[in-house]
Amino acid sequence: MKKLIFIAILTLIGHSYSVFSQRNDNQIQFKTKSSSNYKVTVQDANRSIDQKNVLKGETYQWNYNANDEKNIYDVSKVSQSRQYFAKDNEIYLGVSALMNVKADRFLAVFNITQVGETAAKADELSSARTNSFITGLKTMGVTDKDIYIDMIYLVPTFEFEVEKKLFSKSYNEVPTGFEMQKNIHITFKDINKVAEMVTLAAKNEIYDLVKLDFFVDNTEAVFDTLRNRSVACLLKKQSSLKKLNLTLSDKYQIVNEAHNTIYPETQYPSYDAFVTQSMEAVTKKTGVTKIRKPTTVAYDQLPYNNYDIVINPAILEPVVQYVYTIQVKFTLDKPDVKSKNNYMIITPSGEIKKLDLQ
Repeated sequence: MKKLIFIAILTLIGHSYSVFSQRNDNQIQFKTKSSSNYKVTVQDANRSIDQKNVLKGETYQWNYNANDEKNIYDVSKVSQSRQYFAKDNEIYLGVSALMNVKADRFLAVFNITQVGETAAKADELSSARTNSFITGLKTMGVTDKDIYIDMIYLVPTFEFEVEKKLFSKSYNEVPTGFEMQKNIHITFKDINKVAEMVTLAAKNEIYDLVKLDFFVDNTEAVFDTLRNRSVACLLKKQSSLKKLNLTLSDKYQIVNEAHNTIYPETQYPSYDAFVTQSMEAVTKKTGVTKIRKPTTVAYDQLPYNNYDIVINPAILEPVVQYVYTIQVKFTLDKPDVKSKNNYMIITPSGEIKKLDLQ
């Protein structure tokens, strides 16, 4: 009895530890794999420069780049200083801003592949599935003008037929039928309809969701908001420096301005879910067997730790992320220092005396 109680306690402790460690290991692995997407490249208008040149005060821009591995540094390793001196009388102030924006419209593309003994039969079967799918879409509020059928191809299919001869075999390619492919483009405004569309497609034997695009109608207004907020932040920094007796000249120039857009389809890193072995095998004395670790993906937005301004930080669904960076060079006013010349005279007796000239 005591042995059974002890095993039960071990099982409960093991289960609690498993839940805790699974959550933490999943989080660590997920963030580790997705961190490769969060990189910046440092460059000026004409050439790539390294991190040392940045710290010396050369102009730079922050760019999001998930593919190009040349001259790219991880954000955690690149200096995140927003201000530094290039010369003793010049100071660079920079602001990075990010804005999360919900898409106004979406585009889903489904692919239909159909084979048939003849071209007419393949077209008939494909059209039947397509029409049934479109009929279901209309019950969801999708209209004819929101649907476009993109014909991809209609090609014959072949297979090899073995022809036996007296001392050899030959393989001849013979036609067996036709294959047709179509893409169904659907535009809509409610992202929650995606799940319903996938279910409806599966009922019509359509299993391939090719892509899901996100569109924002007024991107100009988005960048106007980011620019205005960034300029206000720069002016606030400038005002703060005046409290340190750093007087910045009104004669300044914009050294660099850059922007970028990150769409949700690039922000789905994959990871292997953390799974522990079952304690049931121990209680039944059947040995421990390894459990398959499923591979999954999840949406992971651009992290906020490297931005001065984040607009709409709390999100529930995938969003389009707009990034804006600005760097401005200011000139510090140097104090006027008048140098005083000293004059010396040698007397006839050979003495050196200092002349005090007012």
